[in-house]
Amino acid sequence: MEMTTRFPLLLLICSLCTAHLQTESDNNIIPLGGETEAVRREPTNTTDQPQGCKQDIHAVLREMSASLAEQRVEMSHLQRENEAQAVKLELQTTELEKQKTELKLQKTEVDKLKQVLQAQTAELISIKARTNVTENQVEVLKRDGEVKQVAFSASLFTSGSGTLGPFNTHTPLVFRHVVTNIGNAYNPNTGTQSHKIKSFI
Repeated sequence: MEMTTRFPLLLLICSLCTAHLQTESDNNIIPLGGETEAVRREPTNTTDQPQGCKQDIHAVLREMSASLAEQRVEMSHLQRENEAQAVKLELQTTELEKQKTELKLQKTEVDKLKQVLQAQTAELISIKARTNVTENQVEVLKRDGEVKQVAFSASLFTSGSGTLGPFNTHTPLVFRHVVTNIGNAYNPNTGTQSHKIKSFI
């Protein structure tokens, strides 16, 4: 940007110097009589003007060279920064792609775990249902066992075997050896058995 503005400025200075020299040379035309004095003064004027113009041009060229060198250094610095940023961006892009791949793998793993969880949940529900059925069956068996439980068990003799009777009259049998007598309904002394019956009246 500075280069484009300084170049027209350089051209302007050169054209002004050339125009100034031209006007000086035009002004140096004098009558023939005063030519010797003009010639004496002309070398000083003509040598001063081109020397000043050359100095201005050299100053501008030095300034432009310094500015150009500075811009080259700055451009080189910016280029290095740009390359570093490009490398950094490439690394970040690679890391991003890696994270995307890991995320996809994790999503796949989560989906598998969800399927396993659903299968385990269904199996747990099935096990609970079977457990309830088993508990109900156990309760039924308990009730059946309570109903079919032996309430009275006895024998006529304590050990061995023997013969009783015949009797001509009704004679109560007395079981001397009682194994089971739930509710104490049987009296082993009298041989009678009494049961309590709930009244529904």
